[in-house]
Amino acid sequence: MRDTANGGRDGVNAMASNAEVQRSAARVGSKALIREINEALVLDVVRRRGETSRAEITAITGLSPATVTGITAQLVGDGLLIESQVLRGTGGRPARLLQLGSVAVVAAGVRLSIDSVEVVLVDLRGDVVATHQESLQNVSPDAAADAVAAAVSAVRERVADARMLGVSVALSGIVDRPRGIVRHSGSFGWHDVPFAEMVAQRCSTRVVIDSLVNAFATGLLLLDDDLAERDAIIFSVGVSLGASVLVGGRIHRGHAGAAGGFAHGAPGPRDEARPCHCGDVGCLETWSSIGGMRAEIERRGSAGDALDGQEAGAVLDDGGRHLGIAMANTAKMFGPEQLVLVQAPELEGTAFERACREAFTLEYAHSETPAPPLALTPADTDVFARGAGYGMINELFTADAR
Repeated sequence: MRDTANGGRDGVNAMASNAEVQRSAARVGSKALIREINEALVLDVVRRRGETSRAEITAITGLSPATVTGITAQLVGDGLLIESQVLRGTGGRPARLLQLGSVAVVAAGVRLSIDSVEVVLVDLRGDVVATHQESLQNVSPDAAADAVAAAVSAVRERVADARMLGVSVALSGIVDRPRGIVRHSGSFGWHDVPFAEMVAQRCSTRVVIDSLVNAFATGLLLLDDDLAERDAIIFSVGVSLGASVLVGGRIHRGHAGAAGGFAHGAPGPRDEARPCHCGDVGCLETWSSIGGMRAEIERRGSAGDALDGQEAGAVLDDGGRHLGIAMANTAKMFGPEQLVLVQAPELEGTAFERACREAFTLEYAHSETPAPPLALTPADTDVFARGAGYGMINELFTADAR
């Protein structure tokens, strides 16, 4: 038995070793792949430095001067890089500095909500070059895909000369980005919808989808250099709850896009009086999301659309307290350097915000480690779409995303 078991392991190890050799050979042997990786390295140096010389690119990347010269010439020809001012030294021929091109390449970022489609085109620098918005009359997958395609087509006409990398759609829910499937969206009532493929068929371009909170996290990474290399967790409170886990400044999506899906855990014994759109009861979503809090306000006999009044105040206090505890428990497990709470504007300055902060702080009263800094930021709708688009642009600068 021992020899047979060992032989099985040897066979598995041999297959794994052969697979590694084949992958290594493919990586080394593919000139196109190597060139793509080198292009990503060069573009990333220029992005980070803003403006730089070929000599600096050579020094930072370790590539040969000839390789850098060839790659930059191609990138300038494609419009991905442009030559700016002349750098004059103490001797030799003056060198031209390089910076990212402006509108040679764009990507469409889409924020899809239950009542509207917002599209922005972003360039290599993450700057918005065109926008378009229209209403969504029907939340069925086909109607939503039609609306996204129409909105993208409308905004695309404004920069017809630019090459478009594709479309990145952000929406509320649990999203399996690699497979392009919306696993569950309570806002839309969708389950296992292959939405990326549906949009791609209508747009005839590459399409990726992601959760709203991941798109917002990408937007924050673009706008806030302090998050670029950090381990952080971005929590969002809107109609639904969401979270994005950043490891070294990169989004960790987990298996099938499940990372950050804390909304459907229970903050305590499951309350039968709080049905959740996932089919369970008493989820954190029913306590702390705006949708959940409005439903509870209505159950108590008040108007759910009004987040003020005595009854609403008690519900907001409960919701904030439960979220603060959940955020602290999550932070204790992962040990992030920074927490960010992205909340809908209507929650600013309410009992929800105060209770959330107090509960979060109290959970660290007897902790061996201090609470990570907690920053609150309003849910700026522009950041969602911009972040979605820049997530696709960012692939040009990341060799391992190819």
